[in-house]
Amino acid sequence: MAGLVWQGSSAKTHAQRWRDDLGLTADQILEVAEETRHNHPAPPDGPKALDRAMERAAQHLRQPPESPRASRQTKGAQRGAAVLRSSLSEQLVFYADLVNSDRFMPANMVGNVMRDAMLAKGLVTPQQLRMRGVL
Repeated sequence: MAGLVWQGSSAKTHAQRWRDDLGLTADQILEVAEETRHNHPAPPDGPKALDRAMERAAQHLRQPPESPRASRQTKGAQRGAAVLRSSLSEQLVFYADLVNSDRFMPANMVGNVMRDAMLAKGLVTPQQLRMRGVL
């Protein structure tokens, strides 16, 4: 009776979602399904039982390989790493916007290199930096 869950539109809908929404190929779907059978020898009751495994596989495929040290990073450090990956011009605009605004900004948020680059591009003035405690 459990095999009926794998037939019809329900199974097709799940497989289509894995391909379209998660970006998995047919080979990757089969590989994940095979992997889950190694960990859980009893076959799942239906395709919904594989949703989590497919989502984890898709997320793993989208992320660049991490160094062993990177796996120990906190979420805050990972967000900081995302800022580092952005282009220098995007960073300059981000920090200049923050310096020029009335929003909270710790004085140690802008380093010397970023400060000098913003000044060189004319995005901030020395007076604005002094007011924010950066200079």
